[in-house]
Amino acid sequence: MDPLTQFSIGAAVAVAVSSREQARWAVLIGGVAGAVPDLDVLIRSAADPLLTLQYHRHFSHALIVAPLIGLCTAVLFKLLLFRSKLPFRQCALFAVLGALTHGMLDACTSYGTMLYWPFSDIRESWDIISVIDPIFTLPLVLLTLFAFTWRRPRFAQAALIFCAFYFGFCGLQHFKATQVAELLAAERGHQPEQYSIRPSFGNTMLWRMIYRFEGRYYVDAVWLGPGAVPRLYEGQSVEVFTVKDTAALVDPDSVMGSDVERFRFFSQGYVTLHSDDPLVVGDVRYAMWPDSVVPLWGIRIDPARADQHAEMMYFRDSSKLTRVRLWEMIQGRDVARLSRVE
Repeated sequence: MDPLTQFSIGAAVAVAVSSREQARWAVLIGGVAGAVPDLDVLIRSAADPLLTLQYHRHFSHALIVAPLIGLCTAVLFKLLLFRSKLPFRQCALFAVLGALTHGMLDACTSYGTMLYWPFSDIRESWDIISVIDPIFTLPLVLLTLFAFTWRRPRFAQAALIFCAFYFGFCGLQHFKATQVAELLAAERGHQPEQYSIRPSFGNTMLWRMIYRFEGRYYVDAVWLGPGAVPRLYEGQSVEVFTVKDTAALVDPDSVMGSDVERFRFFSQGYVTLHSDDPLVVGDVRYAMWPDSVVPLWGIRIDPARADQHAEMMYFRDSSKLTRVRLWEMIQGRDVARLSRVE
């Protein structure tokens, strides 16, 4: 999730086990340790645009690495704050707890996190919360700030209780969206081989539903307002881009062919060709609208440059139409009057 949320939850966990005298140190140490794993974004290369995608949320987010990150953070704090009377044991405890929260929180999103590296290369994504969710972040930040200002660990404990209830609500929403997707597939006479159900950007009311059936991805959306009847937004379908399709465009053993497979791994297999550019392989998991098949990002394949790395492509659309339609969908309103992206 975003750095502010990561800092706040790392701080909250640390303060929750601290004394009043240690509360402010716990916020700083736990918060910094909780944010440190995202320094992996510094792993990048101008020659290899996929390097950042490959290593973001990789080993730095693994549970087995978290204690090491915590200990390094604790040592750094003790070296910089040598006048502090906080024992190293307490400093290390706050830092390790803060670092442990990072990978766990990221695994709750849909981006994919190498939580069990090096024992597993699966990118864990539990798909219950968006990478940015202000309704989750704001109370967490405020309660952590209160704990820091008044040195009251109880505020941090309240923050963690709020997190638990919120994640429970998100899990329930995910369950409801999954049920809708299964019913929709059954009505179409489909028996899906694979499902991907995830919240749309910034909220837990509007969900993107993807399932795979007979070589195609079917993309739809559903609004799940509390106590309200679900509103379905039916989308379209696109062909699955397979390994055989890669071989038809570029040598699989070439640098660019290898990049396609790296991108497929990052996208957890949810790849398709862009509808407007048959040489762009896109990540169908993400789109500007939750019922759209137009990917938010992808890579361009150039058969003439097979010995070079693929180019990253982004398809963000901040137009008024996009913003208005998305906001209407988040509120569960009818958007038939608005144009759709095919």
